[in-house]
Formats: sequence, structure tokens, C-alpha cells
Amino acid sequence: MATMVMDMAKANKITIILYTSLISHAAVAGEWLFTPTLTLDETYTDNVELISGNETSSLVTQAGIDIDTSYHSQLVQFNLYSSSLNAFYSHDHELDDDYHKLNSDINVKLGDYGLSLFGSANIDYRARNNARNALANIVSADLAQIKSYSGGLAYNVNNSDFNIASSLAYNLVESEDNIGDQEGYSVNLSSKNGHAARLLFWDTQGSYRERKRNGRSSRLYQGELKLGLISDWKINPFIRYYDEDNKGSIGSNRSIESNAYGLGVRWLVTPRLQLDLSYNTPIGESVDIDGKEQDDYIDAKVEWQPSIRTTLSANYSQRFFGDSYGFNFSHKNKRLTNTISYNEEVQSFTRDSFVAVDYGSYWCPTSGGTDFNDCFVENDSNVDFDNYTLIRLTDLELVEDDVLSLNKTLSWSSTLSLSRTTLKLGANYNNRENLETRIEDERKAISFSVSRDVSGRSDINFKASYTDNHFLKDTSNTRRDRYRQFSIGYKKSLNPTVSFNIDLASVNRSSSNEQYNYDEGRVTFKITKDF
Repeated sequence: MATMVMDMAKANKITIILYTSLISHAAVAGEWLFTPTLTLDETYTDNVELISGNETSSLVTQAGIDIDTSYHSQLVQFNLYSSSLNAFYSHDHELDDDYHKLNSDINVKLGDYGLSLFGSANIDYRARNNARNALANIVSADLAQIKSYSGGLAYNVNNSDFNIASSLAYNLVESEDNIGDQEGYSVNLSSKNGHAARLLFWDTQGSYRERKRNGRSSRLYQGELKLGLISDWKINPFIRYYDEDNKGSIGSNRSIESNAYGLGVRWLVTPRLQLDLSYNTPIGESVDIDGKEQDDYIDAKVEWQPSIRTTLSANYSQRFFGDSYGFNFSHKNKRLTNTISYNEEVQSFTRDSFVAVDYGSYWCPTSGGTDFNDCFVENDSNVDFDNYTLIRLTDLELVEDDVLSLNKTLSWSSTLSLSRTTLKLGANYNNRENLETRIEDERKAISFSVSRDVSGRSDINFKASYTDNHFLKDTSNTRRDRYRQFSIGYKKSLNPTVSFNIDLASVNRSSSNEQYNYDEGRVTFKITKDF
């Protein structure tokens, strides 16, 4: 317990120092909320090692405390959620461990001129290796702790003359296995004219991120400026300048920059519908990522807000990798909420880079399974050849991501809330392209859930999801893993502060490498006590 307290104290240090040094400056009294919760979770799994043969069952006990606290005033906004629990595994107590999570943020206004100080601290767990188990959690005990901290200054102004949103932040990420560690700073700036502008309008977007790790660095910059004249005919001409540069000691030998200027018009179709269209010419002798000369291109952007509950924005342009798209849509009414987004981003120092590892040929049990301890080397003479099969064992290993990668992400979320029933549908797609090797990884997922109140104090829920991970596409070491999950649960509130859950879950994994196929069933009983 002493170790647990020391770990949480260290994790909260940045947030607590920032909070205690600034909260005294709040001139207006705020509202303080503090909610501790005790939890006890018992989960039985019939295949804790996630293999297809010689399955091992286990009872995993998780006991811990959650703290949810916040302080809100006119000058200070502070939120903190922390969780500390111990996990015990009946089949192997060497896996017993304690897990600490933290999600904390603070924002302090410095006067009445838009300047504020902010900070955040986050501790969470991710799958140690998505290729081995993309659904890793505490029960499977295959997690890596990730710590991230940030803090800095923000300046935000919104008036009739101009709008400014800007920030300068220091960022630090530390992981348990040292993969994805990084530190650096980021700058973001957005500025537009206010509604009182009569002669000129402008629209500026810019971002700069610098990350360092073990003497290597990446510097990612992207900026756009539109400056135009306001006319009385809803057609406003403007000039556009775009600049993008992705470099550093991990930069690719290919061109990864985009610089162009152009002329365009802004058409104010209606007060709620705006269309920007411009013709752009690359600056200098710019070439794309394939070494081809960049051609002139059209840049287009539309912003539409047909109602106060619905917004849509979309854009098309050209960047160093070719056609570039962006899309955001949100709609909300009394019962239905929909959000859809698509974005393209250059990233570095992630936890998404894999290499193939060849372990050689082994005699493994015919029943299969990922427990390689049951296999023998190829030239072993003490093998019952009737019960063993000669296979080549390979794996995908997570490695340091010292390259730039292009990530294209599509997300869709829908929620339908009826009087006693809530339905949710979610879908995600991600394509990651290594800009050094041009090798792609692809991840797709879809999930559906429905919950229904069966009484004033109880409800039932059903969840189903499908995940498809495709690693190292179009290579000799490609692998595709498919996960199918189903669960049904019942929750009962015994009184306003005590509740319990019973859940049944099933997971099936099928892989192009049969050694990684498995089925798992779980039964979970959880009791929660609020104070």
C-alpha cells in the first residue's frame, strides 16, 4: 500500500503543484466536488493465456478505489480522476500487480484579457503489442503503462473584431517499455476576422510540433493563410498561401513538404453556408513523395450550419502525398446524436511500428496454439511425429517508431436515446503508411450496443463488436487478425450508493497465422460502493 501511495503521489505531482500554487488567486468562490468509490471485480476466464490448445482457466480479482474530484470557479477549472487497484491471478501469482490510472487537467485564467495557464496529466494502459493481442486488458495482463504530461499558456479572444485561439505547450510522454517515449513542445494558432469586419477578412491556421527522443527529432509544421476583400455581392476574392514541412533527423529522403500560393473566391451562399475555392501553384521546384513535380491544383472548403444543432465542414486539397481530404459532421436532436469525422495527419514516435521476426521451423502439437513452450526445434529427434506438425513460427514485434508516418482516420458514432432504451453504433477506420518504406497497416472496427432499463434500479445491456487488423499489407510477412466480441450484462442498484454487475462475454480471434487463433469466455461479477 505504501508503494501505491508513493506512485500516485509522483503521478499527481505536476497537477497538484500547479493547482495549489494558483488556486489561491481565485477571487470568486467555486464549487468543489469529491466522490470516492470502492470496487471489487471477480472475473473468471476459461483461457487466460489466449491460446487454442491446453487452455488455462483463472479467477482474476481486482480490488481498488476510484477518486473523482473537481473544482470550478470563474477563474479556475480543475478536474481529477484517479484509479488504483490490485489484481490477483489464481493460476499464477507472479502476475499479481497494481494498476494506477490518472486523468487530470487544470485551467487558470490570468486576468480578463484571454490569457490562461493550463496543465494536464494522464496515466493509462495500452496493449503491450497490438499484433499479439489488440484487446489486451487487466485480465489478460498484457499491458504497458503510458504516462503523458503537458502544460503551457493559452491565449483566446472572441469579439466582434477578431477571433484568436492559440496555445504554447510542453509535452512529455513516458512508457513502461520505453517505446513511444518523447518530449518536446507544440504551438497552435487560429485566427479569423470578427463579424464587424467591413473591408478585409482573414483566416489563419497554423501548428508546429517538435518531438525528441534519444538524440533524434521530428519537426512537423503546417500553416495556411487566406486574406481577402469583402464585397457587397457575396463573392469575396482572396489570396491563399499554404506551407507544410515535415523534417528532422528522422525525416525521409523523399520530399515531405508542400508550399503553394493561389487566388480564390469566397462565396457566401447563405449566412450559414460558405464555400472557398482557389487555384494554387506550387512554389519553386517542389516534388511530391514519389519524386514527381507537383502540379497546380484546386483547393476547396465548405462550411455549413443549417441549424444550431447541425454543423458540417469538408475540404479538399493537395499535399506532398497527393490528394488530401477532411470532413467533420455533427448532428444532435432530442433523441439522436451523430458525429462523423475524417482527418489525415503526419505522426512520429508512435506505438504502431512492427517488424516481422522469424523464429525458425519447429515441431508443434497438431492442436495448435500460441504456447511455443510446447514446440521443439526442427532437428529434434525425440518427437512423436504422429501428434506434431512442422511449422514455421513467426511473430510481429513492436519496435521504436523512428520514422514519419501518414495516418488517415475515419470515425463514426451514433446514439439513439429512447424512453427506456439506448442504442449506440460506432465505426473506426485507420490506415497508417510508413513514409520511409511505404508499407501500410490497416485497422477497422465496428461496434453495436443496446441497453434497456427493466426497472427503476436495474438495466440489461448487450454489446457486439468486430475488429479487423491488417499488418504489413502487401508484403511477404503480412498478417490479418479478426476479433469478434459478444457480451451481455445485468446491472442492479441495491441502494443509491451500492450496485452490482453480472456480465457474460465471449471473444473469438481468427488469424491468417493459425497459431494465433483462440476462443475465450468470461464471467464477471462486480460490486461498486460510492461515498
